[in-house]
Amino acid sequence: MPSTADIERHSRALSDARRRHILEAAREVFQQRGLEGASMRLIARAAGCTTGAVYARFEGKEALYAEVLMGSLATLREALATALEGTSERRGATALYTFFHYYLRHPAELALGLYLYQGLEPGGLTPPLDRELNAALLEIYQTTAKAIADDGYDNAPEQATSGIAHAVGLLVLHRTRRLALIGGDAERQMQFYLEQVLP
Repeated sequence: MPSTADIERHSRALSDARRRHILEAAREVFQQRGLEGASMRLIARAAGCTTGAVYARFEGKEALYAEVLMGSLATLREALATALEGTSERRGATALYTFFHYYLRHPAELALGLYLYQGLEPGGLTPPLDRELNAALLEIYQTTAKAIADDGYDNAPEQATSGIAHAVGLLVLHRTRRLALIGGDAERQMQFYLEQVLP
């Protein structure tokens, strides 16, 4: 007969699995409709559960959206750590290329992050959720800036800002097929940029 601890472990595992399933369904809905077009009802339908089951785990669609983005940023942070582990040369270029290549392979995650901006003003999330996401983004920026500083550059913060901005610009042009229009290749352009600014 299972012990109380075994039953509790099993119950936690089921709850965690349901939570992950809801997050995956939410990711799909957000990718199709963006934050504004999504609703808890649509997310519940995609997850095959009731809206009550979703609200039992998440306060609302903004909390779901933030958690989806936080998961994406956590995966990017792990990719950066792995790429930089044991790398002693061109650490800055490695960090920037890892950032670029992560979103090149996961374009929907970049699109989700950019959906937060309507026109010129950020919107869609509550200030506490926005602060949490900004803290995660800042950590990625700081990791990148430190990697550039490790290479001996004394303008590492500016190089990190410029490199991330360049990567995002290339990714947006690639995603919208505008880069192909002018005969550009996103990966080749990113490598060219890094060779020029962080040789």
